[in-house]
Amino acid sequence: MTNTRIEFSEEDKIKILLWCDRHCCLCGKQCSTNIVIHHIEQEGTNSSNVDNAIPLCLECHGKIRSYDPQHPVGTKYKVKEIKTRRDQIYEKYTRHLVPPMNIELINIVPHKLPTKLKVRTRTTHLSDQNPIQFKLKMMAYVGEEDKGLIQNIYYSGERIWYFNPRSSVTGSFGIEKEWIESDITFRIQCNVTIIDVYKREHPLYPFCYTYLMDSNAWSYEPTSIKEILTKM
Repeated sequence: MTNTRIEFSEEDKIKILLWCDRHCCLCGKQCSTNIVIHHIEQEGTNSSNVDNAIPLCLECHGKIRSYDPQHPVGTKYKVKEIKTRRDQIYEKYTRHLVPPMNIELINIVPHKLPTKLKVRTRTTHLSDQNPIQFKLKMMAYVGEEDKGLIQNIYYSGERIWYFNPRSSVTGSFGIEKEWIESDITFRIQCNVTIIDVYKREHPLYPFCYTYLMDSNAWSYEPTSIKEILTKM
């Protein structure tokens, strides 16, 4: 069989070493220069993707490579276990780069189109340290019906936001007027992924806002739409 493994780019290697602070992502040991960026899966067109990489000390690299499936001794590392352990190490050395931020839905105001309305938003970087980038995906739900991603490049994850410390911005996106003109509950789910200064992505837990028509306001719900609908 032809080996189709492709090496990681130099840019990706630097990111990977920064994410782990040159620690082995199995045993956690500080490695300095005695570190290898190992391909978790050796072959395939995605073998050079950063998700297929794990930084290892020389000892752990030897253990992974020397396992013989024909004569197994002990329990082999599984791909899911390797990636989960690696992500734990990455998180340990990058989580301080993720500042607190706040995303609010304020109210609903008229739109220039008669069939639409605008949801006003406020997004705030709450820390004095570390500029960030982030992607924001918002999905609309009328009752249990999924209306899909909000059709706005800033709120559908298509465009990366750039935020300096203590920045705050108000914005808006359009929704269909008919979505709130019924007795069915209207909700927005927010999915946020923060990108730190080392270019590592940190997906946050999803959260929701429920529209309160009587007060033209939004009620924050610290859970996902899936959990809300499951409990209904």
